[in-house]
Amino acid sequence: MKNGTEISSNLSNNMRVCVKKNNGLMEKFSYEKLLKSLIMVEAPLFESNKIVSDAVFSIYDGISTKEIKKVVYNLLAEIDEDVANKYLANTALKVRTSRDKIEPFDLAKIANTLIQETGASQERAFEIASDVWKELKKLTVEYLTAPMIREIVNTKLLEGGHEDLRSKYTRLGIPVYNITSLIENGSRDNANMIHNPESVHKYVADEALKQYALLHMLPSELADAHMSGDIHIHDLEFFAGRPLNCMQHDIRTFIQYGLKVDGTGDHTSVAGPPNHIETLMNHTGEIMLAAQQNMSGGQGMSLWNVFVAPFARGLSYTDVKQAVQMLVYNLNMAYAARGSQVPFTSMGLEFGVPKFLQDVTAYGPKGEMVGTYGDFEDETRLLQRAFTETLIEGDSEGKPHLFPNTIYSLRKENFKSEFEEDLLRVHELSAKFGTSYFDNMLPDYRGNMANYMGCRTCLQDNWTGDWDTDCLRTGNLAYVTMNFPRIAYQSRDELEVFELLDSYMDLAVEALNLRREQGLKCLNDYNLLPFLKQDVEEDIYYRIENSTMSFGFVGINEMLQSLFGTGIEDKDSNRFGVKVVQHMNNRANELKKETGLRWSVLQTPAESTAYRFATLDKEKFPTKSILQGNDANYYTNSSHVPVNADVSLADKIKIEEQYHPITAGGHIFHAFMGESYSDPNALMSLTKKIAQKSDIGFWAYSSALSFCINCKTLMKGLNNKCPTCGEVDDVEWYDRITGYVQQVGRAKSASGGWNAGKRQELVDRRRFEDN
Repeated sequence: MKNGTEISSNLSNNMRVCVKKNNGLMEKFSYEKLLKSLIMVEAPLFESNKIVSDAVFSIYDGISTKEIKKVVYNLLAEIDEDVANKYLANTALKVRTSRDKIEPFDLAKIANTLIQETGASQERAFEIASDVWKELKKLTVEYLTAPMIREIVNTKLLEGGHEDLRSKYTRLGIPVYNITSLIENGSRDNANMIHNPESVHKYVADEALKQYALLHMLPSELADAHMSGDIHIHDLEFFAGRPLNCMQHDIRTFIQYGLKVDGTGDHTSVAGPPNHIETLMNHTGEIMLAAQQNMSGGQGMSLWNVFVAPFARGLSYTDVKQAVQMLVYNLNMAYAARGSQVPFTSMGLEFGVPKFLQDVTAYGPKGEMVGTYGDFEDETRLLQRAFTETLIEGDSEGKPHLFPNTIYSLRKENFKSEFEEDLLRVHELSAKFGTSYFDNMLPDYRGNMANYMGCRTCLQDNWTGDWDTDCLRTGNLAYVTMNFPRIAYQSRDELEVFELLDSYMDLAVEALNLRREQGLKCLNDYNLLPFLKQDVEEDIYYRIENSTMSFGFVGINEMLQSLFGTGIEDKDSNRFGVKVVQHMNNRANELKKETGLRWSVLQTPAESTAYRFATLDKEKFPTKSILQGNDANYYTNSSHVPVNADVSLADKIKIEEQYHPITAGGHIFHAFMGESYSDPNALMSLTKKIAQKSDIGFWAYSSALSFCINCKTLMKGLNNKCPTCGEVDDVEWYDRITGYVQQVGRAKSASGGWNAGKRQELVDRRRFEDN
């Protein structure tokens, strides 16, 4: 037994040492934390103090948690083997589960899954689980995985002569039970997917590829950081074979050179340069669909009506609108993207030809030069009108066209009286369906060009300074999201906030560099992305060297509440929030200089991540976690004001506009409007104020809608019953999920595409009324 002086000296020294966690992060050694881990497994207090005191003599700076746990286990086993086993199961043996979580080993969970999935009796299930535990104790691995445990269970089932149980418990990429559940019930991970055979295939394949990325492609510290919820590495299912995210197309390429939808022309028919507007409309849809096979995210086309304008020369408005209608229906009816989705598309429209394009060479029918785009002002405006009117009309049943996400660029000259009618028409679309977006080009931080893809990811001409190079034929390569509330829960002061933030960003940099390396391999070595690699003027179509790698974040509001007791609505707290994001932005700029690559910060479109982080933190930090929602929990998305905050629209703008100039990788402002804002003139007046008097870069007016499938009545608000025919079972809800408008599901049931966290957020949303 060490004397008191020795223990005191070692405790003092070890207060200064740091421990390396499984996710690669360092934290200060804590005597109390180690003691608590023993008390949690019901080790007697006296023996626990003795064990920790003895263990202190083995602690050194940089020791791993794994080494500490081994020392404690050995000391505890000398006193009580049963308690030592319990300690091992709860602390040393960690399991990476199929739910993207890291959990302590729990023998009861094996028994319960055997009962649930195979129908085994409780006695038999716990007998098998105990045999599995005896095997697992012998292993010297950093972590267990659900597939590893399942295989050992299956071995024990075979040894015991239980082939009937093993056939039900076996794993086919994912467990048989999970596949059965997918077939019967579907999934809510992606609100843009319906329940059908293709979506089942996608989910099964996704699960296998996620496991491949976590076990084979990512170092263990990155996999642990993702699964524990420190960070979220998006699109793991696409990490290996489809590592590139969103893209902005340049339709001029296909106007000049024609279309090879497979990228080579070896396996499909090849189309030459289009000669008619109808052909070009068809090609537009095919480009989006073909690229979707190579990309994991959304497809965008900026300046679309400007580049298409030469094809409208000499045509009547009726002919132009008919061609546009063909495109819109094509984009909404091509159920051929991943998992039987329509391609996730965005269309950037201009109210006129921007000044920087006035003298740029225009290409028209047969790919020939036809003057400059400034010569086609009237046709540009005609196409915008046709697109907007087509969207206002909706489909044949009166429902909104959900794609493409239609983005209207607002430039200083667009607020002249000659554009008043065009602006009003777009606000009729906003008032009716809430599907239009606005890209504000007036703030000082803007250049000539900024385009958005999908929910909010953005490219601006701030990379080389050339609008073409910076904004077209490239996109967002990937992004990693950081759990801001968790940083606050683990920090004692502001200094530790930035230390932890830097550690999280280090992890994100490593993950994003790996993703980029895989993208280069898929493009150049594996020839896995032929559409993106097709030849264009002695170059390949996709400019990967210009693509962005972005740092995302969730939960600034909850971070501030944890640190200061007040959220983003408080000026002093919000000042620190801006400081945190500016810190990220500064780090991104430093990385640009160091690596020559395009790093940026974005507000994550956290459809599932805000729900996942909150769920994990509720378990990990039960006394510290600050959560939104009652029935289901979630964090406030990125740097937004909480959806239920009692804040005026004007104050919400003042709070959130501070973040748009420092999130160049993408951002959005949500105005959740009430029924009284259905007046297009009121919305247009609001647009002028936002564009001319704020730094908001991108926004949308979101209106909750209900649609009666029985009598085809469209209603404002979330209604449980149709006022026309009295229908209650077949009333569909619509609203904006993170960036795009999508079906929520049936009003009467919880079924539908939105996960539990997003459905709770929908209920919590405060609507702005015109008063």
